Amino acid sequence: MVRPHLTVFDVLAIKGNRKLRLTTSPFGITPEQYEHDPPVYIGSAVVWKGVKGMDKLRAINSAVADGLQRAIAISKKYAGVKGTVLFNGKLYPKKCIEQKKR
Repeated sequence: MVRPHLTVFDVLAIKGNRKLRLTTSPFGITPEQYEHDPPVYIGSAVVWKGVKGMDKLRAINSAVADGLQRAIAISKKYAGVKGTVLFNGKLYPKKCIEQKKR
């Protein structure tokens, strides 16, 4: 795989372009490789990248807007939850686990 050589200007240009996105992926490599040298991919962004406001988002994709509103409501409900919880043998923020129960 060829790693793209990106400058700060490249990253800012991609960030400002609604049609592009930068991402990494842990698939096909070890956790150590991902932690120290994750592969970077430039790809097509979702059509709602950078859209501000629920009404504008709903006009583009109502299902995404509905899901986002639900996620925001759940997050607000558990805003004051602090601490950590052991879940499936790993330590997670308690807020995260409470949100998963919903």
